[in-house]
This record gives sequence, structure tokens and C-alpha cells, in this order.
Amino acid sequence: MQHQITHHDQLHTANAPGPFRVLEDGKVYVDYGPVSMVIMADKDGLPLTELCCQAFAVIEEGLKELTSSLDLLRLYPGQIPLRILTGLPAQMLEAVLAVEEPTLTPMATVAGAMADLVADWLFARGAQRVSVNNGGDVAIRLAPGQKLNLGIMSSLAAGQVDVVVPIKAEDGIGGVATSGLGGRSFTRGIAQGVSVFSSRCILADALATHLANTSYVPSPRVLTAKAGVFDPQSDIRDLEVVAAVDRLTRREVRQALAQVEQEAFRQKHKGNLLAMTARVQDHMIQINMPGAKTEIQNQ
Repeated sequence: MQHQITHHDQLHTANAPGPFRVLEDGKVYVDYGPVSMVIMADKDGLPLTELCCQAFAVIEEGLKELTSSLDLLRLYPGQIPLRILTGLPAQMLEAVLAVEEPTLTPMATVAGAMADLVADWLFARGAQRVSVNNGGDVAIRLAPGQKLNLGIMSSLAAGQVDVVVPIKAEDGIGGVATSGLGGRSFTRGIAQGVSVFSSRCILADALATHLANTSYVPSPRVLTAKAGVFDPQSDIRDLEVVAAVDRLTRREVRQALAQVEQEAFRQKHKGNLLAMTARVQDHMIQINMPGAKTEIQNQ
């Protein structure tokens, strides 16, 4: 998803004096500037609440690092001088370069990048099962033998979890990201939702944005406009984004899903994508989804 960072001033939740609050044992919510993150971790079945709280310092430092390179991260990859970025910003650029889509700025990976940063920190400190949900993009770290069930939304606009995916450590999935109509950010496609499973959340974030974009089909039932019309500060302000979609024909839906599927298989062949699910209106496709249980509700 194409996200934006403009500042990292501390925000306070309604129920706590600081930027984080404990939701339950081993589950902490962080509300800080552009970050809205739910952090979960355990070891030997015991919740690591204090460690989750300590992860706030990682978020704070990560945002400082990103903010210092913000002007470069908002450029298209071909406009960024080689080897000028380091650390987390360099990882963001590397992720979009791996996808090979020239209109995908490194900002398309920012939520996944922050989720990975926190998940790596927790895992390195002994957590055996980690889930870091940064606004819907989830970094996962599982020690051998560990597993978890992850709920995703096939339609972002509907806002309901309708796909549950059992994930095991052996699956190699380290990140899941979803992009599409009705999400937090602009999309250039017509998919209700495209969820991508990858080895890292930063890569899943870039791929979800890209694959959702590939669902676009020209139609009188699709309204588009320059992103800059809605947000003059957008990193893709000169590109067309989808503003609204009416009921599509069956042929248009099939074409949109075929385009997503074709690109998904290309990314899978490149080693970027492990699994994917995509929805356009009432129709879905899935690739290599590990035991997913799906309940589609027509809109």
C-alpha cells in the first residue's frame, strides 16, 4: 500500500497516558504518529507482555530513520541515486526493486518495513511466536514447531475478516499484506482486496500494492483521477488512481483476476511470492493458500 509519513509526534490513546496500552497478556497496541500497531509475542506458551511494551523504542527509532530519508523514499526507484540509502530505507528500496515495477515508490513498503523491524527485534530476544500487525500488514515470526491462525479481509471496504489461514513455521511465511479498494491508501486497480504471503512483510507490502494495481481494467464503470487531486502531497500524485467502481460485467471481473493471477505467478517464479488471494467483487482466486477457510459475503 502507498503510505505516507509526515511526522512522528507522539499520539495518546484514550485509555492510556502514553503511546501504547496493554490489550491483554502478550498483546500490546501502539498508537504513535503514522503507526497503528498491535504487537503479540509469546514463548513456551507464556505471554511476553513486557517485551512487547519495550518494542516501542524500536518503533520510535525506526520512524526517525525513515523520516531522515523521507524525500528520497517518496521518489520512484529510478530517481534514487545508487547506494545513497542505508539501513531500513535501503531495505525498502530493495523490496520495490525486487518487484520490478518502476512506479512503485519505497513508501509502498513502509508499513511492512516497520512491522518487520519490530518482529525481528522480538524474535531475536527469544520470542517463539510473534505477530506484528501494522494497520493490516502483518509480520510473522515462528520458531520451529510453532503455528498461528491469521484472519484476513478479502474485501477491505467490507471490513470483515472472512479468510482464516493456518500458518506453520515450516511454511516460511514471514509477512502478509493486503491492498485494494477501500483501504487506507490509494490503489490503481479495481480489486476489493489482494493479500500476499511472502518471506518478509516488507516484500509482501510491495507485492500487495503492485498486484492490486494490476487488477485495473478500462471500463465506463470505473472512475479514476490523479492521486494529486485527492492528496497533493502523495508520492504518486501524478498517477491515475481508482476513485470508485460500479458493478462490473462478468467479463471485466474475469479479466481483472486473470491479470492479477498472471503477475502473481511471475512473482512466484521470481521467488518473491509464496501465496496469494485476490477478490474482485463477488469472485476470488487463490494461489498456494495453506489450508485457507473462506466465507464470501456478497456486497
